[in-house]
Amino acid sequence: MRKPIFAIWGFMQPLGMNKGQREHLLRLFDKHNEAYSKLIGHGRSRKSYQRYDIVYKHLRAFLKKRGQEHLPVRSISSSLIREFEQYLRVDAGLKNNTVWVYMIALKHVLSLALASGSIRTDPFAGFRNRFEQVERGYLTEEELKRLMQYPLNPGTPRLVRDLFVFAAFTGMSYADIKALKWDSVRNLFDGNTWIVMRRIKTNTPSNILLLSIPRQILSRYGDAGAQRVFRVPSNNCCNKHLVQLGKDCEIPTRITFHIARHTFATLSLSNGVPVETLSSVLGHSSIRTTQIYAKITNRKISEDMTQLANKLHHFHVPE
Repeated sequence: MRKPIFAIWGFMQPLGMNKGQREHLLRLFDKHNEAYSKLIGHGRSRKSYQRYDIVYKHLRAFLKKRGQEHLPVRSISSSLIREFEQYLRVDAGLKNNTVWVYMIALKHVLSLALASGSIRTDPFAGFRNRFEQVERGYLTEEELKRLMQYPLNPGTPRLVRDLFVFAAFTGMSYADIKALKWDSVRNLFDGNTWIVMRRIKTNTPSNILLLSIPRQILSRYGDAGAQRVFRVPSNNCCNKHLVQLGKDCEIPTRITFHIARHTFATLSLSNGVPVETLSSVLGHSSIRTTQIYAKITNRKISEDMTQLANKLHHFHVPE
């Protein structure tokens, strides 16, 4: 059984300090991040660590502006929490959902302090910050076909395009494709080729049956002599080529690598893949995440309603 993370930290145990020498907030957060960094690859992801590090830097700038860089943990109040949220929105200029994520990170650190007795009351009590649903960009089937058929000479633009297509038919993220190793590509019980992995972002399992198109891309670009399957350019390089390719193909959506994952989710639901299956393939820990992630297209709604109409054709309006 994995130990609770606060049990690993000596500083979260009874502190053994005099009453006037309590831990201050930035030191608490810094020690949290230091301990968290040691768990990367062992149930914790680098991306999650980087998020905590960003929140720490914002918190440090916020407290420095107030002249409270050595603010004791015991002095944290609900009003300070609200003022930090306002700082993220106004001074840092962050959007609502980014603020939501960062406040969750701070709440997590303080919940550990609360559990250890470092603070007596929850400064987040009564605090509310809502996640806003946003429209998820994706490519339609026609747009994806147009992108796949656009003529490109061998080289980086074509490689980037084909890796995007690989993602659009597997639901894999840029980070997962970049980190993909050959030992995750397996022939399983049904005689088909699967990718069996854990997602970089969440460390959740994801088992992906390779369809014909990703198998072709795997055979074309797979580097059999290397540990990792693909030689993947940087994310910035990929997105630069994808944005230009979208313009060349006259696709209105601004294409980035992550659009491929949204496209996979949308196309899967539109073609009848149950949300439970899709959730497992995408490596989501909750179906609610999948329902937010994937947008049902109007075509699917039209098809479903047409099926309903056919089943109810025997109903007639009385004369």
